[in-house]
Amino acid sequence: MKTRSYRALAAFAIALLGASTTQATVIDEWNTIKVPPAPVLKPVTVDKSDTALLLLDFNGAQDPSKGPCNTRSKPRCIASLPKVEKLMEEARKSGLPVIYSITGGAAKADIADVLAPDADDPIVQAGANKFINTDLERILTEKHIKTIIVTGTASEGAVLNTAAYAALKGMNVILPVDGMSSADPYAEQYVAWHFANAPGVSAKTVLTTIDEIKFGGLRA
Repeated sequence: MKTRSYRALAAFAIALLGASTTQATVIDEWNTIKVPPAPVLKPVTVDKSDTALLLLDFNGAQDPSKGPCNTRSKPRCIASLPKVEKLMEEARKSGLPVIYSITGGAAKADIADVLAPDADDPIVQAGANKFINTDLERILTEKHIKTIIVTGTASEGAVLNTAAYAALKGMNVILPVDGMSSADPYAEQYVAWHFANAPGVSAKTVLTTIDEIKFGGLRA
């Protein structure tokens, strides 16, 4: 009986060892992994009474040394400016608060001219997560904001970290994929996948496009 047990145990160990030595890591499989289908983009009508627009790190357009949104390192951000400008103008007409962030070492004047803040628009300065060591959460709370529309650069930096933090704190996130940019479209792709699939944030996020955002009464 003991001999059979030892043989069974040995066979199990050999099988386990074989499995562990043949199992590939994501690095081994990197070039064979298929890109998943694109997430569904949905039209959304925002509730103007409790929604704010976040414009994150659009500084650097006039001077590349003053921020990430520039023709040298992130031309995709520059290309997104006309659409983001359209969204900003519609948000202002609808009475939504518009809140800005800038990166370290930048100033208000470094924000892209087409997105220039009004005199009373809040501006926070921080790293990738705009809630950390800033007044952003207090600003949103005081304005009774429950939903944020998040645009900015980089998609894998300011957008990902700020929007995910907000979602995990219970806020609703509207994420127009043509309002976030990076140096590489792959980064935009994986951020879109993250918000469509990641536990915690996907349930609080609507992926959409700028043209599909309407400003009305009840949230879609």
